[in-house]
Amino acid sequence: MEKISKFPPSVAGVATAIPAFIGYTEIAGEKDKNEPVRITNLLEYEARFGKGAELSVNADMTIKNIEYVLYDSIRLFYDNGGSICYIVSVGQYGETPEELNVEKFKAGITTLKKVDEVTLLLFPDAVNIKDDDTGKLLGEVQNAALQHCKELRDRFAILDVKKGKEKQIEEDLKTFRDNISSNELERRYGAAYYPYLSTIYKKSWTFKDVYLSLDGLTEETVNSIEDKYKQIKDLLKDLLKTLFPDEDSFLKYVKILDKEDILNSRIKSIISLIPGYAKKEKELNDKATLIPPSGAIAGIYSSTDQYQGVWKAPANVSIASLSGVSDFITNQDQESMNVDSNAGKSINAIRAFSGKDILVWGARTLDGNSNEWRYIPVRRLFNYIEESVQKSTSWAVFSPNDGNTWVKIKSQIENFLNNLWRAGALAGSSPESAYFVNVGLGNTMTREDILNGYLYVDIGIAAVRPAEFIILRFSHKLQE
Repeated sequence: MEKISKFPPSVAGVATAIPAFIGYTEIAGEKDKNEPVRITNLLEYEARFGKGAELSVNADMTIKNIEYVLYDSIRLFYDNGGSICYIVSVGQYGETPEELNVEKFKAGITTLKKVDEVTLLLFPDAVNIKDDDTGKLLGEVQNAALQHCKELRDRFAILDVKKGKEKQIEEDLKTFRDNISSNELERRYGAAYYPYLSTIYKKSWTFKDVYLSLDGLTEETVNSIEDKYKQIKDLLKDLLKTLFPDEDSFLKYVKILDKEDILNSRIKSIISLIPGYAKKEKELNDKATLIPPSGAIAGIYSSTDQYQGVWKAPANVSIASLSGVSDFITNQDQESMNVDSNAGKSINAIRAFSGKDILVWGARTLDGNSNEWRYIPVRRLFNYIEESVQKSTSWAVFSPNDGNTWVKIKSQIENFLNNLWRAGALAGSSPESAYFVNVGLGNTMTREDILNGYLYVDIGIAAVRPAEFIILRFSHKLQE
């Protein structure tokens, strides 16, 4: 005796905040390059890809490896509520002279087409592509991400606005807008954030790094100090060999000598007495801990989705593990960020408020002039609904294109939307003012569509205002 189900299958909601980080890593085996790797925590990342790049000061006073910010971005992601994510390593630190290559980032984006679970794209390293501050090369990568999201229609790009050398907010915003896509269909699949964030992840600096940065000292001077230190260690080893002819005893004391860095321990005890040392160390740390915000924002998307829902704006939320921001945004600054009268390329502000910590203070897509797609939660809610419905109604592909199938699909989708409405995802005091589902002959299909095996479903959703529906149409190719 077979039990016949009286109810249609339900729509299972898909994951909504699974980011893919594209960038450079400490470790990247040949099998990992351009291959998305799924991880669930920071320890997994470190085991597979290593940690952050080792920083040092060059002779020209620049910081070596400062352009690699992926690791700290991953840390911000987890500190702000992130869980599952994918890593696409496009290269290792210092691998080739032409680092931070545009084509490598674009190749990393392309490889994500085969990973259906991904819903967010970000690439914090890309802001450090060398392009003479024109922003064109970064824009090329960002536009490739927006095009990718528009093509697949199930993911969203989190973009960083590059911080120029000078503290000029207007110039940074203009450079970004000049290089971002003018295609409205692409721009509704992404959002931009500004300014950079100062993290609490302190860096370690050697005596040489800090002293090289101090005025009046040359590399030759620092090297001579290190040479004298080595000479002293060699003399001590000779003395130990005389005092302890027994090889085991000699090696025991040599290990102690090598383990205890006498020079650094002496320096630590007199740092406060070295003019400018502490200040210079802080300056180096301030530069090295300043990174673009996309990693933290991805964590906030993940946390908001998990505890409130994809229909909630990922805004008015404090960002963890920060010590400050690169620029303080005023109300006047934010007005120009929210509204771009020329093309509607809105940029979301991150602001430091007195007594309120550092908050995400915006939830607009790059399509800021659009009535339908102006807000991030609206775009991402539709991504969620379309993907969930498309996958959960795939059973219809092997069903006849008739009234019985149409009724089942209509009931299945209506139950799903009703649950969303009850959860507060849709606007309207009643289901009728919150959504509708249409499917059938003379409604969404012609006789020719049915004969050719096409099933079309129209879904109207009031995501912003009651009874003002944004129409979503999807289709299945059935048996002819």
